[in-house]
Amino acid sequence: MSKAKAHTEEKEEPKTRIAIVHNDKCKPKHCALECKKNCPVVRMGKLCIEVTSESKLAFISETLCIGCGICVKKCPYEAITIINLPKSLERDTTHRYGPNSFKLHRLPMPRPGQVLGLVGSNGTGKSTALKILAGKLKPNLGRYDNEPGWQEILTHFRGSELQNYFTKILEDNLKGLIKSQYVDSISKVVKGVMGSIVEAKDDRHIRDTILREL
Repeated sequence: MSKAKAHTEEKEEPKTRIAIVHNDKCKPKHCALECKKNCPVVRMGKLCIEVTSESKLAFISETLCIGCGICVKKCPYEAITIINLPKSLERDTTHRYGPNSFKLHRLPMPRPGQVLGLVGSNGTGKSTALKILAGKLKPNLGRYDNEPGWQEILTHFRGSELQNYFTKILEDNLKGLIKSQYVDSISKVVKGVMGSIVEAKDDRHIRDTILREL
């Protein structure tokens, strides 16, 4: 007798889409609006892609987008990127600059006595994450058109190490410093003699120790 085998199909996790229109590449005034003309959703009468020859940028509705990738292939300037992500990441959005722009999900957690390294290609959010962790940029949780206050942000991170981290940043019990990426540009940002610069920033009174090590 042959044994019947039970096959269980894994349910595919629902996807959320990020539609990115690169503002340095999108040129509606110099193309035939191929993205809009070839979009199957637009052909069904829905405003998935909104753009005219007078527009500065195309707008893509992430809600209506079906992720077919036709606009990506048809754009003559390679100005469109469609990224499919697990739906579960939607609640972990940390920051977004605007519609059809880069979206940062989650944050790394720096810990005392440990070195944290961020590795990735350009445009993946390394600088944005560092600015947020340094307190230079307030995370908007993806709501660029209706930014949350700090109380809501702390509630969003409630129960995680980041809640305590941001609380310390807000209470000035922790300071984040960002070193210039390029050494030759430091002189444009910082003026003065090394000794006076260190003394002005010497909140912990360790100037002599630092100068000896340098």
